Amino acid sequence: MKGISKITALCCALTPAAFASQLYFDARNDAMGGAGVASSNFVTAAFVNPALMGQGNNDHLGVIIPVIPYSNSGQSRYAPTSLGLQTQSPTALLTALDNVNNTRKAYEKDNNLANSSAYAAALTAVDGQRMSFNAGSSFAITLPSRGLSLAFFGNSYTSNVATAKVDPNDLVLINNQNLVDLNSSINVAGVGVSDLGLALSMNWDANIAKVSIGIAPKYQRIDSYSYDISVAEGGLRQFEQDFSDGLEKQSHFNIDAGIAFDFYDIFRVAVSGRNMLKKDLEITTPAYAGIGNADEQLVYTLLPLVTAGVALHHDYATLTAEMDLNDAVGFASNNDSRYARYGLEVNIYGYVQLRAGMRSDLNDIKDDIYTIGFGLSPGKLIHLDIAATVSRDGAYGIYKDGDFGNLGLTTGASPDDEKVYGIDGFIVQLSAKF
Repeated sequence: MKGISKITALCCALTPAAFASQLYFDARNDAMGGAGVASSNFVTAAFVNPALMGQGNNDHLGVIIPVIPYSNSGQSRYAPTSLGLQTQSPTALLTALDNVNNTRKAYEKDNNLANSSAYAAALTAVDGQRMSFNAGSSFAITLPSRGLSLAFFGNSYTSNVATAKVDPNDLVLINNQNLVDLNSSINVAGVGVSDLGLALSMNWDANIAKVSIGIAPKYQRIDSYSYDISVAEGGLRQFEQDFSDGLEKQSHFNIDAGIAFDFYDIFRVAVSGRNMLKKDLEITTPAYAGIGNADEQLVYTLLPLVTAGVALHHDYATLTAEMDLNDAVGFASNNDSRYARYGLEVNIYGYVQLRAGMRSDLNDIKDDIYTIGFGLSPGKLIHLDIAATVSRDGAYGIYKDGDFGNLGLTTGASPDDEKVYGIDGFIVQLSAKF
């Protein structure tokens, strides 16, 4: 019985999302609406616009620390220090999961036939309910220069679909009040893209502007997968052990590029192109579609993405805006989205940074996403940046009907509610500048 209840826990841990794949995660940029083409700092420029790597002022080295090693019961473990997760939760699924929890608790309190039938009905309703999520991590070592700048970088991001997969035999067992050896699971299907590259940029002074160009050739590996995570004890451990055996791998070379014009050291216009070598890759991976239905074939397409942006930048404040010039990439159902992003940063004496922004779908397919975040820079050497995204019907409730929630799962808006705001993603990043 407790195994079945893990459907909710696993889905919430996966923090589902349903929008176009994010090509990189950076806590500073993501806190500013995801804008970074004209405003990224030199440490993270390789991911979004390599032309900006020479904007390090007096810095000589920038590092995004990939992991921190630690020991757990004598075994070596590694904690990522650059981690992003972005989500958007469908109300129907959250309501169904809430119902599973409530009926399970009712059965545990009074295990009669009526309660077991209600529990089975709630479980039937959640079968095939789908959530998706984007996650990623990165590292970089950047050597900025007023002439030639270099960066060695790695970037990994995934687009995934998680589906509650209820075993029909479990429903029979629950109806018969026999809750031993239940076999329901979570099906996770998705695509992971990993980049490893060397970025270069050059700067020179023109008549009224400083011009910067950059390129980032990279080795790119793409993994597609469909895997069932058992809700039974040890299911996640088995997933960790066997997951890599189920990957379908392909790899190729690609390139990112960018250009930036700085006017009077305060106004910047920039354009970047990511994955510029058009491959027309279509990666297909099966996803569970519910009892009695054939598994759905998810098609993920990786195509070039060109973005133009502007920024007003100063030591104490940055204001930026950008727009995708073509539709975003990702799963076929999301390919029609195209985003505009806006961001603001206030830098308090170089030690504390406050940030906010928003991301808007120009094709009016997705709801607007709002972003907030802050940075801490003790000694102006180590930089800790944290960002959160907030949207309508987010995964974790913040504000509803005039009251602040307890960060528990929301059950979505009723027809009379105008908005339900919630956190649907976070990014944490640790870096250093010397």
